[in-house]
Formats: sequence, structure tokens, C-alpha cells
Amino acid sequence: MKATLKNDRGISLIVALMSMTILLSLTAAGLLFSGINLKTASALKTGSTALQVADAGIQHALALIPQGGAFSYNPEYTFPFSPASLGTGYTYTVTAINDPNSTGGNSRAILTSTANGPNSTKKVITAYVARSVNYAFGAISLPGSLAAATETAFGGNSFSINGNDACTPAAPAVPGIAVTDPALKTEITDSDSSNGGLSSTQMDNVSGSGGYPSVSTMAPFEQTVTQIADQFLTHPHTDLPGGNYSSNDDWGTSSTPRITQINGNARIQGTIEGYGVLIVNGNLDIQGNFSFHGLVIARGNVQVSVQGSAVIEGSLWLAESTTYDTNVELDIRGNANIRYSSCALAWANSQYALPREPTLTAWKENM
Repeated sequence: MKATLKNDRGISLIVALMSMTILLSLTAAGLLFSGINLKTASALKTGSTALQVADAGIQHALALIPQGGAFSYNPEYTFPFSPASLGTGYTYTVTAINDPNSTGGNSRAILTSTANGPNSTKKVITAYVARSVNYAFGAISLPGSLAAATETAFGGNSFSINGNDACTPAAPAVPGIAVTDPALKTEITDSDSSNGGLSSTQMDNVSGSGGYPSVSTMAPFEQTVTQIADQFLTHPHTDLPGGNYSSNDDWGTSSTPRITQINGNARIQGTIEGYGVLIVNGNLDIQGNFSFHGLVIARGNVQVSVQGSAVIEGSLWLAESTTYDTNVELDIRGNANIRYSSCALAWANSQYALPREPTLTAWKENM
């Protein structure tokens, strides 16, 4: 009996060692799983941040796409900010290419934003961008004109520049006056008429989106005003010489709009009604009972004076100033009435796609 007891003396030590081993294994496993959870949480955090960074890249690119009728990202285009840094250790790169499955292969663009973060984190977003259904300019637009090379004058308190759509049903309002240079917006809206801006009593004469006065900055056009005018002139059009127009006439009708080009300075003193597109390669001085429905483009040595009982229903564009020696001049006074009209611009848009803002239609994460 004693011998048997002597043989079992070491069992307690063995049980204790086994218990300690199991306890240590459980502790190690707990620590291991805890570490995995921390790594998982960290990966989720960096992955979520990287996804937000990739989305920021899409928004950055969207803000830089110019207004236009189609997209010109063929071959693939890399946005000049790429790569851009956002936060500690995060960057994004964005490319664009025309969607070959869109109408004409250029009515939609595909943006790809790639974000890279710490610990080799990477997220990729693909976004689809189309053109808005609404036109992206004002009742009067001065795209590309710089404040230093632009003179404006507003006389009296009877003129009206209205960006609220004249059509029924009405499209969303646009600015009364749209510019691309923030300094030009400041000059027009600073209540100091001595430098060409609107006086305090004239602010409500310019209405549209954004309250009174409705003067807003916009993205530049994808093409210059002159290039857009040239596109219209590839269609059949009527050429008229520069000079005084003091008799009664029509430059297109509601049933037969047309593209009319005046080669030289034009002074309109008679009763003239027109529909379609009017392109003036010189100064435009409207004094008579002029009524035009559609798009009026002034280019060349641009000086535009609209007064008397003139009515432009559609939009008036002034070509960009190219040098500081050639000023763009806009003079609105008298009973002049310039009002945005999407339906009056519909025929012009059928001849050449007018500028529209890019709009995000869908996006997805590439897994």
C-alpha cells in the first residue's frame, strides 16, 4: 500500500503544470484575438477614411470640370492636382475618360479616384458624370472676362436683368449676370457706381438665383465664346454688314429661327425682331425697339450698349477679354430688358450644345 502511494506522489505536480499550461494557452489566445480585433478595427478605420478621401477626389475633380455640352476625355485625362494630399498619410489621384457607352461616346464621363493611405490601404471609386439638364450661364454672361479688362455701366433705374426663366413651365433660375472672375463680381456689386458697379438703388434691377443683386461666379466654358460662335457658323447662316440698322426688319421668326452674323460694328435704331442666334463681330449698340429671342453673342472688340426699349429674351454673351489693352464694355440703361429664357434658347441648343454644368449621376466602390 505504501508503495502505491509513493508512486502517486508526482501527480499533483503534473496536474498543476497541466492547469498552468491550459491557463497560459487561454491567456495567449485571448491576447491574440484581442490583437486581431485591434488590427481589424484599425483596418476598418483606415479603409473608411481612405474611402472618404477617394470621394473627396471625385468632388475635387467635379468642381474643375468646365461647363460644356460634351466631354473631351479621350484619351484618358489625369487631373492636374493629382496626386493631392488630404490628411496625414492620405493621397488621391483622379482620372477621367469618356464613357464609350454614352450617346455619341462623349455625353458622359467616367471618373476614377484612387486613394492611398497608411499600411498600404487603398480604395478606388468609379463615378459617372453627365451634363445637367439646365443651362449653366446667366441672362448676361461674361465668361473669362477679367475685372481689370472689363468696364460696366448701369444707367437709371428702369432697366431689368432677370435670370428667372421666362418659360412655362419654368426651368430653375440662373444668375442675372454670370462672371468667372470673382473680382469682377465684386466690382459690379460693391454699390459704388463710380467704378461701374450697380448703385444701391439698382441692386434689385438684377434678379435671378441668389437674391438681389443676382450676380454670381461660374465655372469657365469648356470652349471660348468665340469658339462656340464659330461652331454655330458651321451651320447655314445669314451674313449682314456692319453699319446702322434704322429700318424695320426681321432676323428670323418664331417658326423659322436663323443664325445671323453681323460683320463689323452694328447700331440698331429701327424696329427689328429676331429669333435664333445673333453673332456680332464688333461693337453692338442697341437703341431702338429691338427684340431678340435666343442667343446674342458679341465678340471681337467687344463693346455692348443696350438701351431704349430693347428686349433680349434668352441670353447675352460677351466674348472673353484677351489682353488688358482691349476692354470688354457692358452698358445697360434706359428701359432695356434682358431676361433668361430656356425655351428661347432651345433652337440654339439644337444647332450646337450650349454649356451645362457637370453633375454626378452615380458612383461605386471598386472591390
